[in-house]
Amino acid sequence: MTSILDQYEKASKQAGTTVFINTLLENERPMFAKQKVAYTPQYPVHHMGAQSGRIALVLVNNTLLRIDTQLPDNIDELDLNKNLTVGYKIQRLFVDPTGCHILVSAVHKDRERDPEREDNNAELIYVHANSAKPRQVTKTKGNFITAVGWCTSNIGQTTGPILLGTSKGFIYETEINQSGNEIYWKQVFDLGRGTPTMITGLEYFRLRSAGEGQSVYGVLITTMTKLYQFQGNLMNRMDDRPLLQSIFHAYLNTKEKFLEIPSEFAVSRLRLCFANDQPTQVAWMTGNGVLLAQVSDKDGVLSPQHRMIPYPLPDTSSEPSEISKKRGHHKFPLEVALTPFHLAMVFYDRLRIICTVNQQLVYEDTYDQSYGDLRGLTCDGRNKTNQQGPVLWSFADYALFRYTITDESRHIWQMYMEQKQFDLALQFCGNNASQRSQVLLHQAHHLLSKHQYEKAAKLYAQTEASFEEVALKFMEIKQEDALQAFLLEKASRLKGDQRMQLSMLVLWLLELMLRKLGSLKDAGIKTDSPQYQSSWDTLNRFTEQRRIMECIKSNLGAVYSLLSSHGLHDVMLHLAGKLKDSQRIMEQHLLDRNYKEALNVLLESSDSELLYNACPVLLQEQPKETVDMLIYKAHKLELTRVTPLLFAALSDGDARLAKEIIRFVEHCAYQLNCKDRSLHTLLFSLYIRYDPDKTLPYLNGQGDDVKTVPYDAQSALRLCLAADTRQLQACVLLYRIMGLYQPAVEMALKVDAALARQTADMPEENEELRKKLWLRIARHVVEKERDIQRAMAVLQQCNLLKIEDVLPFFPDFTTIDLFKDAISQSLQEYSHHLDTLKEEMEEATKAADALRHEIQAFRHKSIVVQAGDHCHLCRSPLLTRSAYLFPCGHRFHGDCLLPRVLTTMSQMRRERVAELQRELA
Repeated sequence: MTSILDQYEKASKQAGTTVFINTLLENERPMFAKQKVAYTPQYPVHHMGAQSGRIALVLVNNTLLRIDTQLPDNIDELDLNKNLTVGYKIQRLFVDPTGCHILVSAVHKDRERDPEREDNNAELIYVHANSAKPRQVTKTKGNFITAVGWCTSNIGQTTGPILLGTSKGFIYETEINQSGNEIYWKQVFDLGRGTPTMITGLEYFRLRSAGEGQSVYGVLITTMTKLYQFQGNLMNRMDDRPLLQSIFHAYLNTKEKFLEIPSEFAVSRLRLCFANDQPTQVAWMTGNGVLLAQVSDKDGVLSPQHRMIPYPLPDTSSEPSEISKKRGHHKFPLEVALTPFHLAMVFYDRLRIICTVNQQLVYEDTYDQSYGDLRGLTCDGRNKTNQQGPVLWSFADYALFRYTITDESRHIWQMYMEQKQFDLALQFCGNNASQRSQVLLHQAHHLLSKHQYEKAAKLYAQTEASFEEVALKFMEIKQEDALQAFLLEKASRLKGDQRMQLSMLVLWLLELMLRKLGSLKDAGIKTDSPQYQSSWDTLNRFTEQRRIMECIKSNLGAVYSLLSSHGLHDVMLHLAGKLKDSQRIMEQHLLDRNYKEALNVLLESSDSELLYNACPVLLQEQPKETVDMLIYKAHKLELTRVTPLLFAALSDGDARLAKEIIRFVEHCAYQLNCKDRSLHTLLFSLYIRYDPDKTLPYLNGQGDDVKTVPYDAQSALRLCLAADTRQLQACVLLYRIMGLYQPAVEMALKVDAALARQTADMPEENEELRKKLWLRIARHVVEKERDIQRAMAVLQQCNLLKIEDVLPFFPDFTTIDLFKDAISQSLQEYSHHLDTLKEEMEEATKAADALRHEIQAFRHKSIVVQAGDHCHLCRSPLLTRSAYLFPCGHRFHGDCLLPRVLTTMSQMRRERVAELQRELA
């Protein structure tokens, strides 16, 4: 596999300056297309100007032709001889940027034979586009106007403020209206400062804003050997007249800034190139070549960097005409024109176009002189009718040629790329992805050769270069930082549906970043060092990106596995924190035995599952702090899930831990009023084992209804029975709660007789059971204590026992004297009971007799019904149908009463009533 560096070296050797002469890509339109205008003038063309789609021609007979390229058949012809003094010949033609204003400068024709002749009789003619009457500008008398600086922002009917340069070096400011009259006239500067100096070029334009309602304006003036630069501030409203005097006034006592190029040839032309009505570059034609400079967008008028483009060597294959030899036109161009990226030069027999970017000849059009010598060249840089670019016009004696420029910037990107001006190359790539990729690839090759690996990596990621090749190259030269930069840039440019590629890049990047952090730690670099922090910040910024985090979440297992393999626990915690993965954070803290941080995570987290999983370990390691945390979060927990964890934590019988767990369970039972049976059972078991003094208070506090107590009574009883004798009273209490009074009394007799008697009285509604329980107490007193007096006391405490019930418990030879009182009392009670029964029988007999007499009386009782009586339900006469009468006085129809009575009957009785009704019917 050929390496990138090798490819770059080969490409560098093969790369040369791109020349586009006669070379076109397939289906590519020519950049320069020549077309002869279908018009032949009657007289030789002497001058030509073109602006905004309007053409002005001056013929050798002083005739002015005006042509609108929108209406090429309508040629407007004006004879300027009517406005010129006899013997004058037109020497200059000036057309403003709008094409609406034309100035024609003329001098006596003898001046051609005597250039040093005074121009006191020079004349200037003004022609407006909407006027067929040329006007002579009278105030220019005696001044040969050799240059005009038009107002580039003018859109009115007047010329706006314009500058006029003369052959003597004077500069005038004026404004000419549509009628050809000067609105004002003012000399603003003398360039030669008293020495006649011909001005060959003059331009002024706005450079940039100066703030506070002002703008910076620049003025360029050329002579045969110098290029002057003037600069000053003007108000944006441009109401003051003269407008530009303040700019020149600043230079009255200051030396002008100029660039001088001496030459043996008297050649000087000044040409500007405009973009969006703003000048961008300047071409100054001199005897030594054409100087190109950019209009400054910062300080000054022109940027200090400029280039000199030499003239192409003359073609010796054809001989110049006699006129051309006489004028020396075979040595340098007759005229030049400037477009955004090309410089056109017209010679006597050909047109040559040079690219201003690489100074290479890109187009050449030879001329066979069929229409006379070529005379000149002009550029319509503001042609609004041509959407493809500026238009070049060349002219011969009897012919006009149009050169349409199509997409002249098409190859500029490649030229800048070959010159290693990559930023400019990218500007001219526009939205062409293929071109941008080529430029970035060349730039990346260049940076790679300069060992600027990271910059090169970022650029490679923006190109169509092989991903594998680039990655392998950086791995071969062991530039992991550059590889990381490459992968980062690649990841940032993936589309949303390229999830698999993104996953691969993210895992690779994490591997590189983790390896970097690990190597720094292995080298002993502290985590607070700038070097470590820089790598950490890189990882942090990477993982903060939303789409990266989404990718990590989708590949969480692989990411955690990668982190674990590097042993970077701090990175693991950091990433898990960003992912809000509390489970992973908890696991890492427990693995690092960082229990306090683990508790903090539980305090801040709302995930109860996390707490349930971590609780057993934390209870063993940090019992007090863990219980504090449990108490704090108890109201949000499922206590039924916590209880088994507490049971499990107590498996080793740690008393310190048990004490803390008791504190938590008591909080749940008493503060939260939790009635969970398993929780209370746990609490009772803890009391039995670790705090037995609390068992009785606990049992007493939970009530004596086995159905409502929160603990498992049977389990509690088993625990008490398994404990030592200190829990006998608790056993009695539990037996009583469960309703097992007999074992309760048996157990109570082992503890306290009073407790037994209290227990025996508890089943109040079951006298038989109570008697049985008291008999057990009495037997215990007789048989175990052998205390007859206490046995008699038992008889007195329970009214259910008689002496005859307890006598069998006494030994056979017991003295009866001890029972005399009890036996007497028992006989008296029997006698009293018999008297009571006799009285009750007599009262019953009397009540039966009274009832019998009342029944007999009721049988002879009657009720009188009046004719006007009504049913108490329907209010209709009672005697109209069968009725029921009651002793209380109520009267009802049978059919009215029956539905009311049925509502109070059961279903069975209602069915019986229905059956009787059917039988009666």
